[in-house]
Amino acid sequence: MDFRHLRAFIAVADESSVTKAASRLHISQPPLSRHIRQLEEELGVRLFVRHRHGVTLTDAGRQLLKEARALDAAASDFFATARRVTRDDSHTVRVGIGWGLWEPINRVRVELARRADHPTIEVIDLNCSDECNEKLRNRSLDVVFSRPPFDTGALNVGPLYKERLLAVLREDHPLASRKTVRLRELAAEPLLLWDRHLMPAVYDTVLALCENSDVRPKMIATPGAGPHNHAGMMMVASGHGAYICIGVPVSSHERASGVALVPLADPAAAVDICVAWRQKESSAAVLQFMDSVWEVFPERRVS
Repeated sequence: MDFRHLRAFIAVADESSVTKAASRLHISQPPLSRHIRQLEEELGVRLFVRHRHGVTLTDAGRQLLKEARALDAAASDFFATARRVTRDDSHTVRVGIGWGLWEPINRVRVELARRADHPTIEVIDLNCSDECNEKLRNRSLDVVFSRPPFDTGALNVGPLYKERLLAVLREDHPLASRKTVRLRELAAEPLLLWDRHLMPAVYDTVLALCENSDVRPKMIATPGAGPHNHAGMMMVASGHGAYICIGVPVSSHERASGVALVPLADPAAAVDICVAWRQKESSAAVLQFMDSVWEVFPERRVS
């Protein structure tokens, strides 16, 4: 058994699907299935029940999953420590950026560059919200710009601004040319839902908006597709429904043909964009970076 087996087990358990887990781990399905089979054979237990729609944890699998997560976290801590002791990164700040959040980090970059002897910024794209908490805890990252949820027991979290939700509509939709639209006006439009683990705060806000507005659209799950990728854009442009999501990078869907982005006017149609960093941080480079954050967002400063 090695850590590839444990990470395969955790990914399949999280996704309830070998296909989705393989995509998350950036490997093909055959080696992932082999890792699971080898782990089951070595442990002498069956971890999953396979069925037509995916997989389900067995009782033994549920009991072992917590321990697998603990071992994986310990391994991440070990390798993060190893990286720190084998290179001098005392003048580097590792920053994680959630999807579509280039603007705030670039403003901080510009401010930081004005300072003498400023630290180097290394950037990592965060594919889902769950990543940021673990990467901050195990010191793979120093600062994160992302959306909730955050581990407030281990991290400092500062809300920077509100991000307005958008309706992603087909280009010829009757509401596509509007400057804003209210959720109630989309009640007859099928609502396409992406995988929740990618952005749980946004997903939950969308469902809460529907509930609080007494809007009951037909909801269609789109596994593997969403407003963040071409598969989701194809669904919208082809008339299968609309997504409600957060903003997108200027370089992608804002200029895409076939779809239109219309901000939601509902007051509650927004999510927090936050900066998070470890409590009791002592790195001079990270603290200098955070000083630049508060120069850009002075009214949001967290002591």
